Amino acid sequence: MNEPITPSTPRRSRARTMLLVTGAVLGVFALLAATKAYVFAREGGWHHGPLTSEGIARRIEHGVKYVLSDVDATADQKAKVTAILQAAATDVQGLHDQHLAARTQVHDILSAQTIDRARLETVRADELRLADQASKRIVTAIADAADVLTPEQRTKLIEEMQEEHRGWH
Repeated sequence: MNEPITPSTPRRSRARTMLLVTGAVLGVFALLAATKAYVFAREGGWHHGPLTSEGIARRIEHGVKYVLSDVDATADQKAKVTAILQAAATDVQGLHDQHLAARTQVHDILSAQTIDRARLETVRADELRLADQASKRIVTAIADAADVLTPEQRTKLIEEMQEEHRGWH
């Protein structure tokens, strides 16, 4: 059915378009990162086990070198992107630690004699706030890292991601 045209329709349409564009951009970069990470891991670049902050920093450094070498990034570009992603990882790791503490709270709440629904709701709301913070931080890092690259390099990364994605089907 056709939606009636109202004064708010263009605004909703623009908002939907922005959401779709944002989702597409995030999806492209997330899929690219996942694809490259899979290949990197498959080739023996990663080792299993718990990660320390230093281990995460090393993985980011190696991953950036691996991914950006495909687009002829300069050493300066690789260093800048590495620093951006390492800072974001540090920030998100702090949020992850808060998430683990919330999980412990949920276990305590659910194992109590009586379920404290108000406390459970507070934990749920806090978890949503943490997820939003992490999402915003990751999007900022993606945009900052993308700004370091030229439009041609970003296009080449997207094309490579699409090529690799086609090989998975």
